[in-house]
Amino acid sequence: MRALRQSGPARAGKTAGQREESRPPPRCRGKTLQQQLAAAQRSLRAVTRSRDRYADLYQFAPSAYLVLDQAGAIIDVNRAGERLLALGREVLLHETLARFVVAEEFDYFNSSLAGLGQQGNHPGFEVTLARADGSRFGAQFDGLRLDEAGKSRLLLVLTDITAHKKTEAALREQEEFFRLIAENLGDFIAVLDTEGRRIYNSPSYQQLFGDSRDLRGTDSFAEIHEDDRARIRQAFDETVRTGVGRRSEYRFQLADGRIRHMESVGGVITDGTGEVLRVVVVARDVTERKQAETQLQHAAAAFETHLGIMVTDADGVIQKVNRAFSDLTGYAAEEAVGQTPKLLQSGRHDAAFYAAMRDSVRSSGSWQGETWNRRKNGEIYPQWLTITAVRNGTDAGASHFVATMADISERKAAEEQIRHLALYDDLTQLPNRRLLIDRLRWALTASSRSRRHGALLMIDLDRFKELNDNHGHDHGDLLLQQVAQRLTRCIREADTAARLGGDEFVVMLTDLSEDPAEARRDATAVGEKILAALNRTYPLFGKRHRSTPSIGITLFADQQQSVDQLLKQADLAMYQVKAAGRNALQFFEPGATP
Repeated sequence: MRALRQSGPARAGKTAGQREESRPPPRCRGKTLQQQLAAAQRSLRAVTRSRDRYADLYQFAPSAYLVLDQAGAIIDVNRAGERLLALGREVLLHETLARFVVAEEFDYFNSSLAGLGQQGNHPGFEVTLARADGSRFGAQFDGLRLDEAGKSRLLLVLTDITAHKKTEAALREQEEFFRLIAENLGDFIAVLDTEGRRIYNSPSYQQLFGDSRDLRGTDSFAEIHEDDRARIRQAFDETVRTGVGRRSEYRFQLADGRIRHMESVGGVITDGTGEVLRVVVVARDVTERKQAETQLQHAAAAFETHLGIMVTDADGVIQKVNRAFSDLTGYAAEEAVGQTPKLLQSGRHDAAFYAAMRDSVRSSGSWQGETWNRRKNGEIYPQWLTITAVRNGTDAGASHFVATMADISERKAAEEQIRHLALYDDLTQLPNRRLLIDRLRWALTASSRSRRHGALLMIDLDRFKELNDNHGHDHGDLLLQQVAQRLTRCIREADTAARLGGDEFVVMLTDLSEDPAEARRDATAVGEKILAALNRTYPLFGKRHRSTPSIGITLFADQQQSVDQLLKQADLAMYQVKAAGRNALQFFEPGATP
């Protein structure tokens, strides 16, 4: 903002009045604040000659004018000043202006006021004023000192700058006002001649081009993408011809090859006959918006994925679901929206599970894991669930939560089948050696804590090889399956019957008595029950077959014995039975030999 220049000392031989009259009349294409102050100065000096001529200009000016005497008292004020200070003229006259300055800025105000009009000092300053009703507003003062009839007066222009402190003046010449807007807006402003050559471009173009080159006189269509250039040129020509501005979107190609998406609107400047002289173009870089629109399109496409998607608000109320969600859960969108995810809970997870889930989302912004949910028809199924918090800002709380879910029933079934194949005998469906060893290790640990004994029974079928050799493996396989069934019926659910391979089986008994003798009797009872069960004939393809077992037993009660030692002891006792004639049971005795 330009400020009024203070008159310097009068030249020799000319009075101030003569110097004033010798100046050429000012051009009035548009008034800046400085020119208004100069006009006010001239009107005040000539008030005795032409008061009526400038009364309206002074009284009805949009800016507030005040005249202060040497003591800082208000001796004149216009209507804008009355409105701004919220007091009438009769009250303001002879009040000191300092009365309206807030206490914390009082010293600054006095020093700044004293400096107004002094050579070399900036003519304007800003302070905070308080109206009579207590309301405050930011004020900018511009002014100069006048000497009339030997009295010093201070002419001030008071501007309310609360709404926009960066605004340097309330009034400006049209070109100055335009420059201020052009240089402070993020949009790109260009004034073009009717051929599209640049006459003016705002400084923001330097950010776009990445340099400070002078664009005046250059072709404004040169940087427009070649595929869009003809269309934009045609729109420009129509604006020149019709005087009607148009809104357009196009691509802008920079020197380094980067593409920016632009949106612009045109307007025209005409002469008195309506002929277009200039075209004003205001353009905006909308690349980020275009990218956001593309991302939204991608998001919309991704929303209709094969995964079930559920979006909730910050309170967990379902706002949106996709079609895959409905296919997965059986709930239509209108049935789910407005509900909470509790609609899907199966009852298999306790409150602690969901609390841990919420804590993870709150602390890290996401959670994922396996859960069990319930479909609308009541079916409970496993799913892989991922929950992500959506935040508006880095430190903001979650505004939404997005959950994606996939039915993993088939995967779980496949995993279970793989696990079963790895841990169970494929022919008899009994635990295999690997699972038996795992359970035996666990049993040793439990026995050590409880002090209760366990027992391991090694079972081998007598003359099984003869059955395979004489009748084929199909007969042998059928016999092994029936043996497995009979072993399972002879033991408790907590015990284990396993097949080691071939015709070798193992039964593990747990949680027997703390007393070794009583534990031995319990193991003997189970062994005799197995002997009786396996001695019954087996129906094999329409014929009856008799097979007998040899059973070796060893007890365990702590972890001092390894799994391999126990298996060897039971195996040794079993071979002692075979050596003694088969179809019997025997306990392992230390020092015994096969």
